[in-house]
Amino acid sequence: MDLMDLHAFRERYPAWLEANRPLLEAGNWHDSFKGYPFPINAESPWAPLDKPLSRCRLAVLTTAGLYIAGEQPPFRAADIEGDWTFRELPDGTPYDRLAIAHDHYPHALAEEDLNVVYPLERLAELVNAGALGELAPRHISISGYCTRPDLVVEHSAGAIVETLRRDAVDVLLHLPV
Repeated sequence: MDLMDLHAFRERYPAWLEANRPLLEAGNWHDSFKGYPFPINAESPWAPLDKPLSRCRLAVLTTAGLYIAGEQPPFRAADIEGDWTFRELPDGTPYDRLAIAHDHYPHALAEEDLNVVYPLERLAELVNAGALGELAPRHISISGYCTRPDLVVEHSAGAIVETLRRDAVDVLLHLPV
């Protein structure tokens, strides 16, 4: 999102929030987002892969709202504006230590098999088969529900990118839920 669009979003957002607060508080997402002032990202950065996947380090970014229960705070799932923060999930964290804090999708399939929203077991199989080089030491979880992309840009996106750079990640697998 460029700075001009960020500015335009911030000008339109307060009126949208005020007008739609009752719908949001009632959980009527369908009607409340009809007039949402979606920001426009005019550019989509693209970096061609310069080596085979079999030599790449991959990290996962899931929007499932996963966090490590008892160690990390859950996402503010009930907040009508959502949560723009992120959680780092160390590779190898046992699935039974992860919890979901995201109220805007049904959890049944994810609870049955977390690979649906966070496929580290399947990716490890690709590493073992030689199709993928390795998994990054950390992965990223965000809440897919957030009405404040401006705060994601200001507070989370740069820190996420810096984490990925520090971990020498070649490929990011984004899993929108």
